[in-house]
Amino acid sequence: MPRIKQKKRIKRIKWKKRLSLPEALLLCVLLCLPVLSSGCGAKPSQEYGVFLGIGGEEAERLQDYRMVVIEPSEFREEQLRELHEAGKTVYGYLNIGALEEYRPYYNRFRDMTLGVYEDWPDERWADVSRPEWQRFVAGELGGQYAEMGFDGLFLDNADVYYHYPADSTFQGLCAILQELKVYDIPLLINGGDTFVKRCMDEGSALSLFEGINQESVFTGINFADGSCIRQQEAETLYFKDYLARAKDCGLSVYLLEYGAAPALAGEIESYCRENGFLWYNAEGPALR
Repeated sequence: MPRIKQKKRIKRIKWKKRLSLPEALLLCVLLCLPVLSSGCGAKPSQEYGVFLGIGGEEAERLQDYRMVVIEPSEFREEQLRELHEAGKTVYGYLNIGALEEYRPYYNRFRDMTLGVYEDWPDERWADVSRPEWQRFVAGELGGQYAEMGFDGLFLDNADVYYHYPADSTFQGLCAILQELKVYDIPLLINGGDTFVKRCMDEGSALSLFEGINQESVFTGINFADGSCIRQQEAETLYFKDYLARAKDCGLSVYLLEYGAAPALAGEIESYCRENGFLWYNAEGPALR
């Protein structure tokens, strides 16, 4: 059965500013209501965690995790060293396929974008075929994060190829990955199944990246009210087939789920143990 095309890709909430106390209290209430009503917030697996919504001052939230993904701009080098000293493997987030307005380099590249990211009016898909974008993402940002000491990079928005399926888009992503490989650290593709499948078809996947992280295999977010929901069965089956193929290809596989209640969390844990995958059960899309 062909997959259900997702016109609205699951995407995390980006924390672009520090909230005021009233805003924080309101957000807490909004997030907790669906948790109470739907059973969201089951205790996550502690081998792997994605914490893009926190800064270095909240590093204690990472203490129980062995492998973590963080936003590099929110951590100083000494804080990263402390995480390493605590025995953690730390991946840095890098958006290779889209450009957010809050980034300090937004105006530099705003003319190299393809269109507004649906449901995220302050973010635009990047024209990854542009050599200037490739050099910046891989050469400047990638080099900066490698120099900071990150153990690997968590690469987001290869889904640009799903939305703009031109050969130039595919080749642009490949060029970015090839340049990032010079830092000799593992690369993890978040989402981007259409891109990853073509790489596997062409036999180039393992030469470009070491693993994939797939969001919402078993769960999802209803962005209308912020509640955690169970993924459609057809989507779950599609992703299971996709992840099995990635595993057979030799790629490491990680799952990012949202608010799986205890029974479902047990099902996911069994599936991941059986397949040798790691997964994180986030309390919500804020990834805190």
